[in-house]
Amino acid sequence: MEKPTPLQKKTPYAVRFAAKQIVVFLLGGLLAQTKLFDGMPSFAVALAASVPSACLPAACLGAVGGTFLFAHEMLPALIGAAAIAACGMIRFALDTIAQSDISALTCGAAAFLCCAAAGTTTLLGSGFYLSGVLLFLCDGILAGSAAYFFRRAYTGGTLLRRSILPDSTEALPAAAAVSVLLLSLTGVHVYVFVPARLFAALFILLSAYIYAEQGGGAVGILCGVTMEVACALPGLGCCWALGGLLGGLFGRRGRFWVPVVMTSVAGLYPLLAQTNASAAVFAETAAASVLFCLIPKKPADRFFRTVRRSETKGEKWDPSVQDKLCRTAKVASQITPYLAEQQLQQGIVPGTGRMSERVRAISCADCGSAALCWQTQHTETMAALSECFRRVHRQQGLSPDTLPELLQKNCVRRNMLSAACVQAYEECALIPKEGRIPEWICADPFSAAAMLLTDAAEHGCTPRRLLQRESENALHLLRANGVPAHTASCYLQDGRHVISSVAAPNPSAVRKAELTAQLGKMCGCAFSLPIVTACGDAFHWSFYQTARYRLRTGTAQAAADGKQCGDYFLTFAQNGRQVFLLSDGMGTGEAAELDAQAATEIFAAFLRAGVTPDCALQMVNTALLMREDAESVATLDAVQIDLYTGKADFFKAGAAPSYLLHEGKTECIEMPCMPIGILPQTQFAHAERTLQKGDVLLLVSDGTCTMQDLTIRFALGKFDGGSANALAESVLHRAVAENAAPHADDATVLAIVVE
Repeated sequence: MEKPTPLQKKTPYAVRFAAKQIVVFLLGGLLAQTKLFDGMPSFAVALAASVPSACLPAACLGAVGGTFLFAHEMLPALIGAAAIAACGMIRFALDTIAQSDISALTCGAAAFLCCAAAGTTTLLGSGFYLSGVLLFLCDGILAGSAAYFFRRAYTGGTLLRRSILPDSTEALPAAAAVSVLLLSLTGVHVYVFVPARLFAALFILLSAYIYAEQGGGAVGILCGVTMEVACALPGLGCCWALGGLLGGLFGRRGRFWVPVVMTSVAGLYPLLAQTNASAAVFAETAAASVLFCLIPKKPADRFFRTVRRSETKGEKWDPSVQDKLCRTAKVASQITPYLAEQQLQQGIVPGTGRMSERVRAISCADCGSAALCWQTQHTETMAALSECFRRVHRQQGLSPDTLPELLQKNCVRRNMLSAACVQAYEECALIPKEGRIPEWICADPFSAAAMLLTDAAEHGCTPRRLLQRESENALHLLRANGVPAHTASCYLQDGRHVISSVAAPNPSAVRKAELTAQLGKMCGCAFSLPIVTACGDAFHWSFYQTARYRLRTGTAQAAADGKQCGDYFLTFAQNGRQVFLLSDGMGTGEAAELDAQAATEIFAAFLRAGVTPDCALQMVNTALLMREDAESVATLDAVQIDLYTGKADFFKAGAAPSYLLHEGKTECIEMPCMPIGILPQTQFAHAERTLQKGDVLLLVSDGTCTMQDLTIRFALGKFDGGSANALAESVLHRAVAENAAPHADDATVLAIVVE
């Protein structure tokens, strides 16, 4: 769970919320004055399209107010205010429909469409002319681009608040967003000095040190060109781009090289331009360098070490291993078709036994002579049916006149029998088609193994970046705290810090809390207490970065027979994710529980091994189909919740709907699909949601669901954030009471509260 900062601990939530609204309101007003060639307030429209939902009214009010305040004429102000209001309404509608965070691309499209609609309406009233079309087109492109970058910058800001490494894909949009915000401040100046240029130079210095020459050059171009256009200073973009590039390059030698090089390059600018404004740029750059040097060393180094990419190197996946796994998977997938082809060459149609049983069920179930064929002359009947299937395969059909002599003599339903043979062949025959086998087959372990190998080749190596210096420091800290570590690796996986170490058995006690705090201070983030597991004669120590979210769970079950519940649930943590599994076996009681337990335990074992959910489901399905003693059918409901980002992945195979309480609204997540253990090929129905603190999730089995889900929705709506167990028991009690019947199903409720 994310630890609050000291300021958050002292400041009430209402005060912080009000401060956010005021900042967004003022920002909307400032952006409203920034226009391209006196066109529409494109950046204010972009802000309305990209701010968080809670700040949307304040952003729109501030932008509309700023539009009228800084407008020279009433008509352009009305057009700009209409575009801002329309963008705000579209954004509100999108948030209501999606019930989750919308993407940056959607925000950009909304801003572009609002500017384009306002411009088109204006041109319809005044007449189309080329300069007007180009002006409104530029306004739309500018608004769409700014909205896209604003939204991406907000995403990167959430990562920084969680102490998660921001990638370059988040850093560059953030730089573009900051450049736009600085553009709104260029109207504030003291004589020839512009504070916005001071902040821009400081931003370039920070980027050059954190992201080396790539970051310094990119941010230098963005800020330099922005200030050049806003302040009419030719060549400023080239000056700051060169300064950021060289500052980042020399910054590898030490922190103070960045301001020295940046100021030296800026000192050449007034010599070339020879204007008062260029001299002011040099003074502002020098002032930014002084501020950069005044940043306290320890906090700065900790932050820089956390986000600096130049000190990391990637661990690559061996392509030869991946190629070997892919070739092995291809060979495994061809085993079953090869064996089927061999049977055909021997005159045997693969799947004859299954097809014979299908024919018996279609045409002989209520026949009075069935005992003669299937008991007295069972061997002769099976041989005759095998001949029927061979004829169907050769002739692609079968008529009553072409039945074998035995069947023509004994069978009183020759027409039905011939049609049943053709139907059974189409459903059940194991005939290879283009190197693959049909869907209707019995369990094929070779295809499942091929899928497992393919999954290992594609997803077997999780991308991670090794931190060399942190790894060496972690090894020293482990040994200094009494852990006899052989190796230690500190790396970034999915943007999270992980420390892994292999150590000899430790004869003395280790102060794990103190060790964890030291490692967190070294990496600039907080770690959870280590997980220590035995690995042969050694021990494996794993430290994971502390997650942002924490989950409270509660469960309740009711058996249909009052003795044994046929549902089975399981939960476990893995790599910063919490996994919840719920399975409902066919029927009720102990037999159903065994099927549900088998499906859940096998599926969980594959997930722990790093297999993807779809591949793990196929392996479980194959295992259930291979049982010969009885039919094994079960549903599977799986949820993976990322405790760092709040992303929840829902996977359902014949499972009942799930219910999510998010921001006061209850959503039913229902995805119809087949249970496992029926068809040889199966697949999950998949959905994604983003959870937040205060959200409540319910996983239920079929016995809990009634024809109407008002009971569950009512219970969720009345939940006050108390005990998760009490919520689960309340839902179960109400559902079972409404669904009381002589043959009611087993019922299970799993309640998850996000904190």
